[in-house]
Amino acid sequence: MRKFLTLALLAILLVGLSFSAERVLKVLMPIGGGYTIEDQEAIAKEFEKDHPGVKIEMEFVGWEELWDKIITSIGAGAAPDVMYIGSRWIPALADMGAIIPLDEYITSEKKAMYYDTVWDTVTYKGHIWGVVRAMSTKVFIYNKKLFEEKGVKIPTNWDELLEAAKKIYDPDKGIYGIAMCGKKFVSTVTQFQQYLYANGGKIVDEKGNVVINDEKAVKALEFYKELSKYAQPGIVEWKREDLIKLFETGKVGMYIDHVHNARRALEKGVDVGFFLIPGGPDSDKPYATVIVTDCISITSQSKNRDLAVEFINYMTSFEKQAEWDLKLGFVPPMVKEKDLPEFQKWYWKPYIEAIKYGYPEAVGIKDWEGVQEAVLDAIQSVLLGVSDAKTALDQAARIIEILQK
Repeated sequence: MRKFLTLALLAILLVGLSFSAERVLKVLMPIGGGYTIEDQEAIAKEFEKDHPGVKIEMEFVGWEELWDKIITSIGAGAAPDVMYIGSRWIPALADMGAIIPLDEYITSEKKAMYYDTVWDTVTYKGHIWGVVRAMSTKVFIYNKKLFEEKGVKIPTNWDELLEAAKKIYDPDKGIYGIAMCGKKFVSTVTQFQQYLYANGGKIVDEKGNVVINDEKAVKALEFYKELSKYAQPGIVEWKREDLIKLFETGKVGMYIDHVHNARRALEKGVDVGFFLIPGGPDSDKPYATVIVTDCISITSQSKNRDLAVEFINYMTSFEKQAEWDLKLGFVPPMVKEKDLPEFQKWYWKPYIEAIKYGYPEAVGIKDWEGVQEAVLDAIQSVLLGVSDAKTALDQAARIIEILQK
């Protein structure tokens, strides 16, 4: 009996030790916009299978709640090991010491896998703070039928772009030259940035100086307002994400969007074409696009940094990255992905070509959430006729200068 009890206690002790030896990696992931719990959990289970003794605990939050969740968990000292974030948040998180630089973990081979512009989106104060997991560029999607009916050629500059919108615009027939957005939402800022960058402007320059109210930026917002005369009515109520619904009716000449919505319009029977976003009068480049990325970062509170690095490298291996991009329809951030058969298709080519003309969404912006609000206020005040572009951007600049300190 005593021998039996001894063996039983030994067995319990061994089980306890096996459980205590299990390493747990806590990961915060977004859902929505194509991201599903099922997809993320499948990746976790694959990693666990290849790493016996490791448990991945995933927590899921909607994109609109993700920032608040991150800040709350950091403040409570309960941050996860790994966070999937919008790269535009890197400056704020880095400045508050919430994430760690990853330079020592990024090998030369890993770095060479990506376009240089991709690394720019996760670089702040000379350090790399995340590994890109998703990327988008944007170009103009246009309705070939409407262009042909109105005798419109593909625009190569802003004058031609405005003229194209004017020619197609026929509100009595419910036809609009261009679809635009102006709702208070992050994608409205990105849509305006397409024109801002196209004219050589920025929100802040490479040194962190606020330049949102310089001549290039003012011209960009004035042009945005001028184009809006030939857009659908009530654009301040429209998000970019909803513009596809208008375009697929066949009654919009053109608009700026993702490749997956272009494919959606094709499936609806719209004869779709593409052209790169033309450079403005003050730009030294013929085309432009905003490079938007999401990335995976490691928190400063992580007690499993080496395991976190392994997990990030697993998620961003060439095979997993390609699988992810193909499934969700993201522009490939890795150079060799463009050689895959799917990315050789005609509708992918302009989005991949745009990469070389791209500029990151939020380089040097310390408080994206605050800056976003300031820029949105400026855009809406101009679209609603409350203010002229210079006055609106001067006000935005004053707010952003405070946020940059």
